[in-house]
Amino acid sequence: MEEKYLKNTHKNLIVYQKSVDLSVSINEYFSSKKMSKVQEFITLQLIRATCSIGANIAEGYGRLYKQNYRQFLSIARGSSFEVACWLEILAKNKWFEKAKVENFIRENIEIIKMLSKMVKTLET
Repeated sequence: MEEKYLKNTHKNLIVYQKSVDLSVSINEYFSSKKMSKVQEFITLQLIRATCSIGANIAEGYGRLYKQNYRQFLSIARGSSFEVACWLEILAKNKWFEKAKVENFIRENIEIIKMLSKMVKTLET
């Protein structure tokens, strides 16, 4: 996509970059696994929620008003908490590599912290 006319976009946000990277990593890891129907359902929910984080950051950034941007960052934060829930379920069921799931959890926590700080900053 040609974006030379835009110097500052959502793509410059570290939290956006991290959310997209997490989404790609999760998609690549879980799409290569053979799963039961239950595992497949949970991982598809995880993938959807992870994709929603970056999508809401991007949509919020494109809004014209600070209040709208904050609202979409808040929605992205909510999606991050949903991701945390799905990852916790996967970790407790011990279906996949423990180290890999724990790494996804750490990355998601970092995204939650960044989004929380951004939402708080925009409240003022």
